[in-house]
Amino acid sequence: MNKNQKDVLKNSSSLDNSTYLAKTPWVKFILVCCLFALWGMAVNLNDILIAQFKKGFDLTDTQTALVQSVFFLGYFFIALPAAAIIKRFSYKIAIVIGLTLYAIGCFLFIPAAHLMTYGAFLGCLGVIACGLSFLESSCNTYSSLLGPIETSTQRINFSQIFNSIGVILGVLVGQALVFGIHDPSHNELLQMNSEAANAARHKMVEQVVTPYIIIGSILIVIALIFIFVKFPTCKAKFIEHENKENIFHSLKRLFAIPRFTLGILSQFLYVGAQVGVWSFTIRFVQHVENGTSEHSATYWLLISLLFYALGKVVSTYLMKKINPAKLLSIFSLLAIILLAIAIMSSGFIAIATLTTISFCMAPGWPTNFGLAIKGMGKDTQTAGSIVVMSIIGGAVIPLLMGIISDVNKGNMQLAFIVPLCCFVYVAFYGYYCVRKGV
Repeated sequence: MNKNQKDVLKNSSSLDNSTYLAKTPWVKFILVCCLFALWGMAVNLNDILIAQFKKGFDLTDTQTALVQSVFFLGYFFIALPAAAIIKRFSYKIAIVIGLTLYAIGCFLFIPAAHLMTYGAFLGCLGVIACGLSFLESSCNTYSSLLGPIETSTQRINFSQIFNSIGVILGVLVGQALVFGIHDPSHNELLQMNSEAANAARHKMVEQVVTPYIIIGSILIVIALIFIFVKFPTCKAKFIEHENKENIFHSLKRLFAIPRFTLGILSQFLYVGAQVGVWSFTIRFVQHVENGTSEHSATYWLLISLLFYALGKVVSTYLMKKINPAKLLSIFSLLAIILLAIAIMSSGFIAIATLTTISFCMAPGWPTNFGLAIKGMGKDTQTAGSIVVMSIIGGAVIPLLMGIISDVNKGNMQLAFIVPLCCFVYVAFYGYYCVRKGV
């Protein structure tokens, strides 16, 4: 046992470890980890949908933003119902429900393509978002519980490596199956007669369906595996047969704990910063290097995601030697420095610096999550769902960045001061947890 684990054990007397397993069941843990890739793929396919729907339905930027809004709202409103189901039944039941809703949303793309209305596709995404909220509310918490309490944060960081794989696959699958090589540009569509333009738009929208049919089929298979494999409950022994308390009792206890309430804000700001950085990477590149096309700028986003995946591996390894809370602070401080350089520099240096920020973001979500819910005992599943609700930060922070850019005549580079401020707080939260011995 290394020094970091000994320190955690020394300070774990104030934490409730009745929900944690004494030993990790690795086969079942890896099955849960695979689910992280599935929602990573779904979230990043949204970026592809935004570009395709913009041309396919001739939408404004504000209208295309509804794709992300529906997703964030789905997470926000379904997280607590998911917690109630976990509390009443089990993590396994919540996972199966999440996979089922996700699959239904994917298959609904078929009738949506026949209706050919933007609202129909938003409805499909809403159903998928509900399924993802069930999955994230259950899997993030469940992965941390499938083993000893002293390595809970390391487990959730390891699980997030699978998420980064899904994030990259989402971009690659979307690029291969959604974007056609010969799809007309927006200007080319404007030059066509109305009949030809409508036919081209219809074809582009239909191309969206194929990846979702494939994903939906895979989800059905995975749901059947989870139905037939027995998983541990990971619930406090004294409430496994007693569920008379409603969720509001849990909320009252949780919000009386400073580490939890501070953790919610930290996760809110981190998610907002991550979504903001990735959402506006293409715009940043185009602002710094005038004349860069969207297609060319997208390669920088892909490089950012590769840095993110590398950061997952590195940060998970370092947590064997460094306290996770301390590591969160260190990586956040590095992100602050890199963002400052990206904002103040120009040309290749600014763009290259921006891509490396994703490496520093790698431990953000899982470490924030693990620190916020650690040792919450019978309130763990409710705590996890509340932290998942903080993903709505992804709808707020990018909006602030957009406002700053618009006020400053499209200066997207200056707008990145918003995620910089977010990481200042995240660094503080990591330091706070270190001081509290978590």
